[in-house]
Amino acid sequence: MSWWRGSIKGLAPIESRIDLQLLQDSWRITPSSVLSQIPALLLLIWMVKDSPLPRWHWAAPAVGLMLVWAVVGLMTQRFQRFGIAASGYRTWRAALVGWHLLQSIFWGLMGVALLSVATSSWKMSLVAAVVVYGYTLMLVLVHDWIVGFFGSFPLLMLVSLRLLVDQEDSSVYLAVVLMLSMITCMFISSGISRRLREGALLRHENAALVLQLRHEINQVTLAKALAEGADRQKGEFFAAASHDLRQPLHVMMLLTSALTPWVPQAEGQDLLSKISTSLKSLSTLFERMFDVASIDAERVEHQPQALALSTLYRRLDHEFAVLCTNKGLSWQVDATDAWVQADPHLTERILRNLLNNAVRYTPQGHVRLRARVRGRWVVCQVWDSGVGVAREHRERIFDDYFQAHNTSRRSGEGLGLGLAVVRRLARLGRVQVTVRSRLGRGSCFSLRLPLREAIVTPQPPALPNGADHAERKDPRQRGVVVVIDDEPQVLDSMALVLRQNGWQAATGTTPQVAVEAVAALQTTGDMPLGDLPVAVISDYRLGLTITGLEAIAQLRYEFGEDLPAFLLTADATSDLGSRAASVGVTLLRKPLNPNELVRILNAA
Repeated sequence: MSWWRGSIKGLAPIESRIDLQLLQDSWRITPSSVLSQIPALLLLIWMVKDSPLPRWHWAAPAVGLMLVWAVVGLMTQRFQRFGIAASGYRTWRAALVGWHLLQSIFWGLMGVALLSVATSSWKMSLVAAVVVYGYTLMLVLVHDWIVGFFGSFPLLMLVSLRLLVDQEDSSVYLAVVLMLSMITCMFISSGISRRLREGALLRHENAALVLQLRHEINQVTLAKALAEGADRQKGEFFAAASHDLRQPLHVMMLLTSALTPWVPQAEGQDLLSKISTSLKSLSTLFERMFDVASIDAERVEHQPQALALSTLYRRLDHEFAVLCTNKGLSWQVDATDAWVQADPHLTERILRNLLNNAVRYTPQGHVRLRARVRGRWVVCQVWDSGVGVAREHRERIFDDYFQAHNTSRRSGEGLGLGLAVVRRLARLGRVQVTVRSRLGRGSCFSLRLPLREAIVTPQPPALPNGADHAERKDPRQRGVVVVIDDEPQVLDSMALVLRQNGWQAATGTTPQVAVEAVAALQTTGDMPLGDLPVAVISDYRLGLTITGLEAIAQLRYEFGEDLPAFLLTADATSDLGSRAASVGVTLLRKPLNPNELVRILNAA
């Protein structure tokens, strides 16, 4: 802005808009400074009312200040109602300059009056107050340094001249300080004001450029759609490849478990334990990566239904009670009998990922799983006393591969995909996941689910006393489990683990071969005639002619429709879980922990 500009006529449209906007900003911001000056004036009046200073010396400038502020108040009300039109630029700018000029003169007269009776220490205090006032005014009006100059120059000059009149060394020194401050403040403010105006001009020019980029935006939108399609194809490839990647890992976990009884030495057992731990970590990493790929490839479906949270919490209790005990953590479950409308698979995966995260980042203390009814909702919460999350990381922890406490990328702490999977699953299930945390104190992750009416199911009749014990099988003769898989290594590994845990295994690559294996066990006497298999475990992909569900249907035709069946797969097909559940088949994911396999068969 030039030294003085009383009109915006003849300027370029952009410059006119900028000058008008700067004037409006001045009338919007600076009137609030009056509110802080009124108490200062009242305090000065109270301090000097009993002094030997003639009353009119300080009363006249005080009355002048109050009149100026009254007029400014009226003009501020008019500005707030009507604003400033381009035609009124000259009037409003002159009023702004006149306001600050008169205010500075009256404050200067007040300072001259006070300096006439002030001691040396009070003179220094008054000079410091004048310097602060000048700098503050320049900062408030930094976008229009002309107004700031007229608002501080008379005050500084009047006070400096009054100090020079004293002809004392200290007063002369203070006057020089005031003059240097005035000159420094003027040059700094003018430079900043010029750069702010140039920045505003640049912003307007950029706005004009935006209008020219509409065609480019359309092209970018098209390119984005193509990129998203390519990303989706990548996810589909990754999800499809997961079958081939999980298969050898599944075999390694089975063989490691089967090898345990054959390594009696403590050193070998320690090595096996380390191998098993590494395989479990690798399995978790694969699972998280495949979850992300499956969701991005839209291979995970959302099927909300009535869900009893008490049942889900019991499963999680059994699993995480052991994990917390092994780590020395306190574990607590506060369940509820409420039912919710949610996808059981997605809900369990979300809570399991949150609990895994809590256990991993809690070195000591407790982990707690809660459920509370809140109006029409049920809030599931995972509490921990772990390391917590800093405020600036609470949004980023849901990003892919972000780990606030693993910046060095230690492999033992995963890939940073656990909460990324939670975010994707929550978005897929249309549920809300929130986090509250204090660094070093712990975190609370909350999942909100819609409440629904409970479904009453008839209870089976109670067995006579001791009947349940009569039905229990001898652990040494647990029966025959049929295993179907098109991979010989998987069949051998599964059979070995089953035999070590007390079951006989009838394996085959097709249902026909598996039925023949059952008949062979009866022939050799390993399976009593008339007995039926206790369960069937089938891979989903069995070749080009049959699937695992079809194989299970054939075996149930042979051995009875109530035969417990498990579909073990590394496939990421979206509707596979619902199709398996519709025919009473439990879906298991590869790689499967051998201990989990034993637990599932015991419960079948």
